Amino acid sequence: MKKLTKAVLAILVVASSITACKKGDDDPGLSLSSRKSRLAGEWKVDSYELATTDVSTNNGVSTVTTETSVNSTKINGATITTNSNVTSTAAGFTSYTESETGTVSEFTYTIEKDGTWKSKLVTKITSSTITGGGASFTDAENRTTTQESEGTWQFLGSNKGAELKNKEAVLLSTAKTVTTTVNISTTGTTDQSTQTETETYALNEVTEVWTLSQLAKKEMVANIQIDNKYDGSTSFTTGSTSTTVKNGPYTSKGTITVKFSQE
Repeated sequence: MKKLTKAVLAILVVASSITACKKGDDDPGLSLSSRKSRLAGEWKVDSYELATTDVSTNNGVSTVTTETSVNSTKINGATITTNSNVTSTAAGFTSYTESETGTVSEFTYTIEKDGTWKSKLVTKITSSTITGGGASFTDAENRTTTQESEGTWQFLGSNKGAELKNKEAVLLSTAKTVTTTVNISTTGTTDQSTQTETETYALNEVTEVWTLSQLAKKEMVANIQIDNKYDGSTSFTTGSTSTTVKNGPYTSKGTITVKFSQE
């Protein structure tokens, strides 16, 4: 009887550990590695899909207009495409679409067990197109952008309101981003410009939450929600006259889905 009881207990322990390991919907049912061990390592981005809708409210003296931009960025292996469709309620405004295509030579993340991370994205835009008013214009481009970021990361605890399990989501805090853009003329001249920007931030000043629907040994899927809003006003007094000008609201909502793999 005692041997049977021990066997039952052992089965229950294993069963509970399987449940505890499975956080995301597509997580492996059983893993001998901890979530930290599975997250840490060199990751290659196989695909990246961003879809957002940005709405800007322009408050004029006598009219209020709204500009809407529906945006998408897709990276699939070595190719990148971006697209923005802009419309407005302003009188006489002609809606238009901007798009760019190019290549990706590197898109990687390095996540360390000590709670730090680094990323590198290198893109080269080779073509841009503007379409509007019944016409379309395409230009050749030669613009290479290298963006390198670093910061810290930590697992988030359970959150019933957000329907998150313990360690299902990861908070990434960006400490530094360096962006270098090299633009080479495509009109037959030797003109070239290089621009470098370095941004640094305090801890958790700039953050991103990855909800991991899959975290396996060599595969990972991160889902990111975007929901930003700015709304304000400016008041000023000239003589005995006070005026208040409303600013916004400006909103940006959407999602990002990133699929990673390891060799």
